[in-house]
Amino acid sequence: MIRTALVASLALTATAHAQSENQVYVETTDLGSGLYMLATNQAGNVGVSVGEDGVFMIDTQMERFAPAIDAAQRAVSGDRAVDQVLNTHLHGDHVLGNAYFAEQGAVIMAHPSVRDGLMNPVTAQLTGSTPEPLSGGYLPTVDVNDGDVVTINGLTAHLHHTPAAHTNGDIFVVFEDANVIHAGDLLFSGWFPYIDLDNGGTVDGYIAGMQAIVDVADADTQIIPGHGPLSTEADLEASIIMLTEAKARVQALVDQGLNLQQVQDAAPLADFHDDWNWGFITTERMVWTLYRDITGETE
Repeated sequence: MIRTALVASLALTATAHAQSENQVYVETTDLGSGLYMLATNQAGNVGVSVGEDGVFMIDTQMERFAPAIDAAQRAVSGDRAVDQVLNTHLHGDHVLGNAYFAEQGAVIMAHPSVRDGLMNPVTAQLTGSTPEPLSGGYLPTVDVNDGDVVTINGLTAHLHHTPAAHTNGDIFVVFEDANVIHAGDLLFSGWFPYIDLDNGGTVDGYIAGMQAIVDVADADTQIIPGHGPLSTEADLEASIIMLTEAKARVQALVDQGLNLQQVQDAAPLADFHDDWNWGFITTERMVWTLYRDITGETE
């Protein structure tokens, strides 16, 4: 199985239950209107719409988790196979289950850059793309973009593309009728975010992407994050405030002429550590991401 540095870290750090690596726990949360959040103990969050028209799934996680995710959605869909899949972006922990569902007849949709990225992945220290080119059922076959709409099960899902954010191909999904949003990895709820600079991500674009979600949300909106618990508009706003302040602090040190080591030694995010640090994006790595985004340095 193709694995990534991001996937390996999430498998170790995002677990919500003390279970072995070979056990996959799927928690299903009913959001109403035939919408569900499926959260595994070892990766991120899958969204599912079920009803008379079929099953629409948002993200597929990884191959070895796919059977458990499928079993969870079948438990709420009346044992129906998945009809449509939308990948929110190209990272392996969101797309590597594609082939499993494609073999069962699902159509895979994504922003055009996702297919291109999976066929020609970037490999670098801070990338979450797959380390080898993918083909066949792993690849999306239908392109979607900003302003596209998926109508299924009496709901209208509006697709929003946020350029140069987490990656260059992020899509978040707004179910207006149900007041539910799947944010993809535009929200690491309560954690420092992973901003994939090697695949077109930028800090300002990530902040703008989160703000774009806030702009179409309200206090009652249920937000499925890419990683973390079911969230609210307030959780997004907290992430925006944190990341905006974090960048400003690192920018101020860069403007003083400090190099990376000097910026790290200044510990500009020390007071964020207890609340936001986690296994993959540690406080040190968040500083490095901000420094690299500001300066363009890669080493």
